[in-house]
Amino acid sequence: MKKLTLILITIMIMFVLAGCGKNDGPKAVVGEFLDTFDTYIEDMNKTENVDEAIAATEKFAKAMEILKPKMEEIEKKYPNLKGTFKGDAIPDEFKKFEGRIKEMGPKFGALMGKMMQYMGDPKFQEVQKKLQESMK
Repeated sequence: MKKLTLILITIMIMFVLAGCGKNDGPKAVVGEFLDTFDTYIEDMNKTENVDEAIAATEKFAKAMEILKPKMEEIEKKYPNLKGTFKGDAIPDEFKKFEGRIKEMGPKFGALMGKMMQYMGDPKFQEVQKKLQESMK
């Protein structure tokens, strides 16, 4: 569980950092990631059983597989974007996402709580492994 949390936070930070460029491409990817992550949180919050949680997680993993090549392309095109943040400072070009990023903290905590409800199920553990693979 800790590994998944670290992976999700790392991916989120990578997308945030990629969005700091002056080109609309990276910003578009960040917006797409935030939308995708919000949808996953909403889907997970609606789950009432492990099968629904598995479906929500599989949907998110598929979306991340689509975003992954876009992120890799941005990292190649803009290698200097990593490490742009100093402390909690958000570059001016990225201010439009600041509110959404701050909202992610509590939402992410709630998501982790919801996921814990299903972590004892081997089927959910398996889909979590697939999610981790899609986010490497």
